[in-house]
Amino acid sequence: MTLAQTVDSESDAGRVFQPSSLVTAGIGPSATDGVFPDYSRSNRRLPLFSDVTGIHDIQQKSHGVRTFTISNEQVATATSNIRIYSVFTGENVSSYGHEKDTKPTALMFTQSRRPDNLGQYLWAGWSEGSLQVIDTKTREVVEKKRAAHKGGCIIQIIRCKSNVWTVDDTGSVFVWQEDTMLGRPTIQNPLQSMTIPPKQICAIAVQDMLWSSDGIKIHVARVGSDAGRPKMAPTTMDIPYGIGPLTCMATIAGSGQVFSGHEDGKVIIWSIESREKVRVINVHAYRIMSLLGVGSYLWAGFATGKIYVLDLRPEVPVVMKDWQAHKDSGVAILQLDEEGLILGSRHQVGSCAENGEIKIWDGLMAKDRLTKGMVDRSKEYCQWRDLKVLICSWNIDASKPAAQDVNGGADRRLFESWLTSMDQEGPPDIISVGFQEIVDLESKKMTAKSLLKGSKRVETETISKQYKRWQIYLTNKIRELYAPMGINFKLLECSNLVGLFSCVFIRDQEWDNIRSEWTHVDMVKTGLKGYHGNKGGIATRLIIDDTSISFVNCHLAAGQSHTRQRNTDAANVLKKLCHPNPAISSSTVHPEVFWFGDGTMAMDHEICFLSGDLNYRIDVKFSDAVARVQAQDWPYLHMYDQLLIQKLKNPQFVLRAFNESELRFAPTYKYDPGTDTYDTSSKHRTPAWCDRILWRGRHVRQLFYKRSECRVSDHRPISGGFIVGVKKIDEAQRRVVEQQVKEGWLKVQEKEIRIKKLAWLRSWGWTDTRVEGILDREGGDLAQVVRILSSE
Repeated sequence: MTLAQTVDSESDAGRVFQPSSLVTAGIGPSATDGVFPDYSRSNRRLPLFSDVTGIHDIQQKSHGVRTFTISNEQVATATSNIRIYSVFTGENVSSYGHEKDTKPTALMFTQSRRPDNLGQYLWAGWSEGSLQVIDTKTREVVEKKRAAHKGGCIIQIIRCKSNVWTVDDTGSVFVWQEDTMLGRPTIQNPLQSMTIPPKQICAIAVQDMLWSSDGIKIHVARVGSDAGRPKMAPTTMDIPYGIGPLTCMATIAGSGQVFSGHEDGKVIIWSIESREKVRVINVHAYRIMSLLGVGSYLWAGFATGKIYVLDLRPEVPVVMKDWQAHKDSGVAILQLDEEGLILGSRHQVGSCAENGEIKIWDGLMAKDRLTKGMVDRSKEYCQWRDLKVLICSWNIDASKPAAQDVNGGADRRLFESWLTSMDQEGPPDIISVGFQEIVDLESKKMTAKSLLKGSKRVETETISKQYKRWQIYLTNKIRELYAPMGINFKLLECSNLVGLFSCVFIRDQEWDNIRSEWTHVDMVKTGLKGYHGNKGGIATRLIIDDTSISFVNCHLAAGQSHTRQRNTDAANVLKKLCHPNPAISSSTVHPEVFWFGDGTMAMDHEICFLSGDLNYRIDVKFSDAVARVQAQDWPYLHMYDQLLIQKLKNPQFVLRAFNESELRFAPTYKYDPGTDTYDTSSKHRTPAWCDRILWRGRHVRQLFYKRSECRVSDHRPISGGFIVGVKKIDEAQRRVVEQQVKEGWLKVQEKEIRIKKLAWLRSWGWTDTRVEGILDREGGDLAQVVRILSSE
């Protein structure tokens, strides 16, 4: 039985250590910290349309966009005037101005009872309180109402069933009803007016209620007549203490909940019925600028330019996707094309950046659903087998291979046992060896040379001999150790970055299963702001059969108090490591080979191992740590381990996406070299698990996680043994499954369109039980259904 068939089973040695277990010890997040979502399944594939060509980004860098709205083939923006763009060409097809010294401040494509008129009428609110209705087919202004809001700047236009609500900055709210002759709302006579607190920064329609906020409080008021309904007094809710100001709100149809986004990256879930806080989700540390409910998911736009897609239904919320939607500009607005599925089978989501750039995304995330469908059915078209992987990591403190032979060869024997630490489970198929500090990084002379002569010259003059010694020593030692077993290894890649050194060895019998054109190494410097490679990372990417694997060897910032710098280093390493995909490949690489992206980044790969001297410390006194080590009180030390605490309390910590088995061995740093004694220098550095092995991937099971006892360095080496499931795709069978998955997706899409059409019909008051039958009988022809219902 392969790992692929037993993916959910875990041995005790491979049990993933969950930092959340520290909550019982009082280390967990506070009430205001909230729940952290699960990032382990997130991918960064752009949710682009696969079956629609020619959708263009809209560039407006010279104009500040106050708001925008989208409907089918049109995007309307509010800058100094109103501009309407074609989704398919990105061209400005028409523009509309108003009176001097006035600017458009709110836009919305409004609904129509007539399907042929969907997306035709654009409502515009202006800074002095007037309203316009623009017919985008004739390109004429068909309705005007000066001072519709007397003395107020219209800040929002909201659709609610057959009505339109407009809100201004003084707190005036008007409800505009449908003209049954025109089959759409008009601005001639408001049905109702009401007042809410002034200077609201956002407002949304939730059933028949208006939820609005000034950033500090949320105000809820029923809009429309109370006839036949229980009376409801307006309600005001405070933002809980310790949570940043509110920036935006959204709801998801049928969820019974409202979601508020905040300056500190948190999302609060509110109950519509009780109007009470349900829970807090700590999504990120950066400001949430926009929220949007799309289907069952919540889309969140951040000040960093990223968009996250969240599934908030599970007990532990899940980040489904995160991608860089806009570069160097925050995601100021997210808008849903309400008629897209009805008119053109596209569920369009538009994002507008602060710099005016607008992009259109697939709200159904079809590519993701198709890829997930293929991954879920991989057993039907893939042959799975298990490989054994040995990860070895050691900060060697600039020691030379010859140092292993001191002390009567004791360290050499320990070094050999480290390289063969998987023997009890059977020999490995892949060995990844990562060294840190292959040269003396503390040497002022070395640093001065680097800065004066440049890294290339220093590499040649200082490192080449040390690098070559270790490459030869490792290659010979692995041959010597495994040849008696009848096993040979070949060196796939060997790379160095001043101080870092990585080698990946492949067992002979697996060599032909490596896709050589996809093998690639990249390196990132983080030391001295990236100008000198005394810290950083090396990533080796390979594809074996049809499974992608990335090995990352890291050395992060040192220092007991430098946790934030370590976090930054880890993020920069994983963000900047880049594997360009080959221009020509001898065979097809399908999306399911790279589960989390396109393969150009380390975390795109199906399996990613990250190891090295991560330098995270234990925040206790030296004497206390030594006593706990002697007592083997690992749970106590876990409570103060910086890496585990960051995983638990820091939502933006990039290593939260990785797993790690429980640390059940003594801290590997800092020893007096050549001894078993922790640091006796005047600094008395607290013992710490600086050296770690983390992994990310579905078909991975850890067999062991341990340290070795080589004494030549101030660190002890560590090793981890893993079984990974690798797959070989049967191309003919894959085509059969792919066709079935596509046909299944078309049925899902048809169901989504049907749901949307039914919701549209009901919004106009056609709630009769016969509506579904008529819609099905007429093959989804909405215009014909409306004609039938209108004639009855």
